[in-house]
Amino acid sequence: MSIDVKLLKLRHKALKFFSINIGNGDSTSFWWEPWTPFGSLYHFLGSDGLTHLGIPLFSTVAELRINDGWSLPNARTERQVLLLSFISTITMYSSFDTPVWAIDGIPYRYFSSKAVWNAVRISKPENFWAPLVWHKATIPRHALTSWLFLLNRSPTLDRLSTWGYDVELNCLLCGLAHESRNHLFFECVFSTEVWRFITQRLQISSPPLLWDQVLIWLSTTSVSKHKRLALLQGWQGAIYEFGEREIDASMTVFPSLRFK
Repeated sequence: MSIDVKLLKLRHKALKFFSINIGNGDSTSFWWEPWTPFGSLYHFLGSDGLTHLGIPLFSTVAELRINDGWSLPNARTERQVLLLSFISTITMYSSFDTPVWAIDGIPYRYFSSKAVWNAVRISKPENFWAPLVWHKATIPRHALTSWLFLLNRSPTLDRLSTWGYDVELNCLLCGLAHESRNHLFFECVFSTEVWRFITQRLQISSPPLLWDQVLIWLSTTSVSKHKRLALLQGWQGAIYEFGEREIDASMTVFPSLRFK
């Protein structure tokens, strides 16, 4: 199936953001185009609407206008009452009909796929740590690995154990505690030294070592713009190096992890 056909199948999602401001009504279809708050009148009134109103299928709005009134029969259903009530408020002009894109009540001069996508997609509040991962100095592979560890989705030994693998849980770096994300960054005595070395090179002393505290500290620490970017690069670089080593070690022992 071509992309064009797929997009056409999604047009009903965008139609709710599209409307027509009636001018002279010459170019607007009475039945098919969204010139009322009810969208397409063919779908709003159903197929019986054609019979009840007696209006031809391809009539324009202008063809229903007579002098200062409308050539419409009396309403026979509740929906027809709503429609006739709305139509009675419309004032016709000599200007052309105007298509309007409006998203969240804000009119757009042209169609914006970005604005429509943001309006129809399921969105969640941004995580406070998102700017720590995605910033202008980020290295893509470092950002991806950091993101996976932030979600705690990487195959650390404690997670392998919960998946049913028979593993020794001792950290492969220090061997002094069970390996987990929080231990690796930066409770492990080996990674602690690397983290402190990175911050000392940036003339930052006493950085936190616990995972949650590091995230809060990175979000709130008061340093210059360039030093902050360097700090984030160092943090992500440490996660990437230690994380990739642990993942490679896990995949060497358990090749089936490559398919998870």
